[in-house]
Parts: sequence; structure tokens; C-alpha cells
Amino acid sequence: MWHVGIDLHRATVVIAAVNDAGEAKDAVTIRCEETALIVETIRKLGTFRAVIEASGTYRWLYDLLRPYGTILLAHPLRLRAMIQRRSKTDKLDAQLLANLLRINQIPLAYIPPEPYQQLRDLTRSRARLARQQAVAKVELRALLARRNWQSPYRTPFGVRGLAWFRKQDFGPMDNLIRDELLSRIEHFRRQRVIFDEQLVKVAEDFPQTEALTTIYGIGSYSALMIIAELGEVERFHKAKQVGAYAGLTSRVRQSGGHCYRGSISREGSPWLRWILVPAAMKAVRKDEKLKSFSTRVRKRSSAKSARVATARKLAEICWKRLRRWHAEHATAPA
Repeated sequence: MWHVGIDLHRATVVIAAVNDAGEAKDAVTIRCEETALIVETIRKLGTFRAVIEASGTYRWLYDLLRPYGTILLAHPLRLRAMIQRRSKTDKLDAQLLANLLRINQIPLAYIPPEPYQQLRDLTRSRARLARQQAVAKVELRALLARRNWQSPYRTPFGVRGLAWFRKQDFGPMDNLIRDELLSRIEHFRRQRVIFDEQLVKVAEDFPQTEALTTIYGIGSYSALMIIAELGEVERFHKAKQVGAYAGLTSRVRQSGGHCYRGSISREGSPWLRWILVPAAMKAVRKDEKLKSFSTRVRKRSSAKSARVATARKLAEICWKRLRRWHAEHATAPA
């Protein structure tokens, strides 16, 4: 069997291969648009398995090669932690991936199934719209602050508040900025409505959302994002692994009799952290156990640490509920 290392870039793909006996083929560089040549180069090897380093653009290559052999995904951070080299080139990277795959030393990254991947793309795009709309609102507030003005409405970005903004005279240049910001806010609002309608349809394919929406602070969208980011719940064996995957566990440096615990790792899914923290702050209003847990952490540490710890605890609760839901709705074997 041939073990193939693939170093993927925006414009090129570098392919190196080594067989079970250690015989290596010279690395070749192919342009990304030459997909037929990429497939031909791989298929010439016969039986193979390949590894690609995880990146934002790996999906097209994974889908292209998956019908012909086993395709694995390497975890980039763990991979860099394993190797220290003075020389680094694309060909050396591809050869290193091939050799590590041959001895089964590739730190693997999770590849979600297609339905989960599509849900991730949808929920993340919806989150980006909300973030960009928030940026436009902050800039509009800054426009008011520069003139020491205040909106007369409690909700400055409601229908009446936006109408009030349009009537104000900020001067020729700032009026132009104001109009652009207002049109941006309106654009993001319309797009969010479109995404929300699509999410309502997609939610029918993920009935396990009912296991999460009973938690105060988690609505349909939050539940869908949590499900998308966690993926297949059976890949986690312990609740603590979920907190670590969300990057909500502290860094530990231990040597001899000394043990230092630092800030949270922030590794894993940033989107999962983004949705869990505000959800946890809402959940403590109704959930007495979570509230008690948050209070204990706040007393011995700080309010910020309590928020993070409560979000980690909520991540574990969500995983347990999803695992229980899947166990209860598992189809019995024929």
C-alpha cells in the first residue's frame, strides 16, 4: 500500500508518496485547477491512503479523492507540536506527512459527515451576519458620540430608532457615512431573515434539537449551532472532552512538585465557545444547579472565571442530553 502526503495550498497541491517498504516517490506539484491530473496521479499508485493537513480549503480535495481511497485529515496544531525542523518546504512537508502516515503517527482531525458540515456552514454564516450587523451598529453609535447626541428611543435600532437616524443632519460627509451604515444594517437584517427561514427547514433534519431547547437560554438557532459544532456525539467518551474541545478548559503546566494552571486553551471550536457563554449566562437565571455552581466559582475566583466555567459545564450538559436522546431514539437492529 502507498501512503500519500498532500500539502495543500490555494494555488497548488504537492503530493508525495511512500510505500510499506519505505520506497518513496519524488514529490510532484500540481495546480489546483488541474483536478483530472491530481486524480490521475493518485490513481496510478493503486491501493493508497492519503492525509491532508486541515485547513479552510481542504473540503474540495477531500471530496475529489474520497471515492478512490482512504483520506485522512491531520490536526495542524498537534502536527506542529510533534515536529521541529530547520528546513521547511512544500515538498518536505508532503514527504513528512507521507512518512508519518506510514508509521501511523498522524494526529487526526475530525471530519464531520456532510449533513453536519452543511449545518456548520449555515449556522456560522448566520453568526457572521449577526457580528457584521453589530459592527455597523457600533459605528452608528460612534457617529452619535462624536456629536454628543443621544437617541430618544430606548431601542435605537428598532423601526422608530432607525427612522430617527435618517432624519438627523450630521453634515455632508457624516450623512454619507450614516446612510451607508443604515443600508448595511438593513442588508444584514434581510439576510438574517433568509437564513432564519432556511434554518427552520433544516431543523426538521435534526430533531435532537428538542433535547437542548428545553434548557433556558438555548433556542432553536443556538441548539443547531451546538449540534453542528459537536458533530457526532459518540466521538466523545467523557463529558470533560467536550469542554476541552470547546477550548474552555485551562492550560496546565506541571513539572515535579509544581503545577500551574493558566487561562483557557481557546483550542477547538471558537463558534462553540461563542454560543455557549451567553447561553450559560441566561441558563443560570432558571437552573438552580448551574446558578449554584456559578456562584461557588465566582466566590473563589472572579465573575469572568465563573462565566467560562459555567459555559464549560453547559457544554457537558448539552453533550449528555444529546447522547441520551440518541440512545433513546436509536433504531433497533433488524
